Amino acid sequence: MSEPTLKLGAQGSAVHDLQEALTALGYHPGPADGYFGATTQNAVKAFQAAVGLSPDGIVGPITWRNIDEADQSEPVLRRGSHGLPVRRLQYRMQAFGYPLPNVDGRFGPWTESAVRDLQADRGLTVDGIVGRLTWNVVDALENEGPYVS
Repeated sequence: MSEPTLKLGAQGSAVHDLQEALTALGYHPGPADGYFGATTQNAVKAFQAAVGLSPDGIVGPITWRNIDEADQSEPVLRRGSHGLPVRRLQYRMQAFGYPLPNVDGRFGPWTESAVRDLQADRGLTVDGIVGRLTWNVVDALENEGPYVS
């Protein structure tokens, strides 16, 4: 399951996460207060236009995916990490069959377990930490078909 569809008037933690993501990408959604107001809508429209999407101001699956892929940083990730790189990691792993209930940008026990499974499947040191070698595998998932165990 991915993030919910968000639009003007939406409230909650998913809106807060969206606002933090847009800020990290250089857009200006206003304060990360969890309320999807006009300023957040304008930032969404600007992002959508910049990546070639129809700027409707609604954050559905395609906009979420573009947000997840927009930040290509590869910091070391471990339990407790959060933000766009974690969302990208979760999205890719979920898409290729690793058991993650959702894409939420928070590196918790589900994400750590999935990372350990990936590392074991690919012959890496199984430590649940996403460093350079694990990022290389995660990045390569984009060039493979869905993973089948």
